[in-house]
Amino acid sequence: MPMDTSKIKLPVEIADAVVNKVGETSTIAKLSSSTPEMFTDKEYMLFTGDAEAEVIGEGEKKGSYEQSLKYVTGKRFKVQTTTRVTSELRWADEDNRFRIIQRIQEDQSKAIARALDYVIYHAINPKTGVKLDGYDALTDAANAVTVTDDPIADMDALADALAEYDVSGLALSRKWAADLRKLRVPTTGMRYYPEIPMNLDMAGSIDGVPTATSTTVSGKLAKTPTKVLAVMGDFNLIKWGMVRDITAEVIEYGDPDQSGVDLKAYNQIAYRSEAMFSYAVLDPKAFTVLKEV
Repeated sequence: MPMDTSKIKLPVEIADAVVNKVGETSTIAKLSSSTPEMFTDKEYMLFTGDAEAEVIGEGEKKGSYEQSLKYVTGKRFKVQTTTRVTSELRWADEDNRFRIIQRIQEDQSKAIARALDYVIYHAINPKTGVKLDGYDALTDAANAVTVTDDPIADMDALADALAEYDVSGLALSRKWAADLRKLRVPTTGMRYYPEIPMNLDMAGSIDGVPTATSTTVSGKLAKTPTKVLAVMGDFNLIKWGMVRDITAEVIEYGDPDQSGVDLKAYNQIAYRSEAMFSYAVLDPKAFTVLKEV
């Protein structure tokens, strides 16, 4: 029986697995919970909560305050990743088309996950490394702290800039995570941040703040260096989710990625995964970014 090359809608359990794997390479997915999204320009109402209690005497007039409301409109973006392989691989998957998904979802779901950070943090297309038109980078709008030769002071500066906000997460670039891991207490030689393992893959917290590490924080794929070392803030104010079910398809003909190489001519087939995200950063000033000079 010939292979069905139509789009495959991932079953719920497989789609959930892909969403879970997003956390392996996306600091935002690890530090901010996802919510289902609709294919609409969703608006979020930001309530700042400016009320203060007023002490009044008996019979005195009661005052009030004006509460202004801010609306933030979510943005959507579609991501895809296409992988070319030898056409001989399809025979191994002929009997069970979902094995195709099992083979490609690990690599491609991580790529899709990295796109979440690249778009929100840097407004960058990870495939090309260039800026996206019509998108705003969180790291440009957030509070900025310039790195010094004292990493401990830099960590304090990140928190000090957020005195009026909750700090629910810390995203580290691998470079800065490595610098922090090497810090030692002069008198004892003990590591200052023992929470950071040798492989830099944070699974816990630093100073009680949930922490995640990834190359996406610094924007490793950016053509122009972002100089970002860390992002700290209230990650609950990043609202994101998947708009539609993830789909995967097998492409047997043509030049699907416009590389100038025909699939049939080189005995290749292509596997493609697609997803659509929606996100909104409710208040960029709830974040502080540590940057190199």
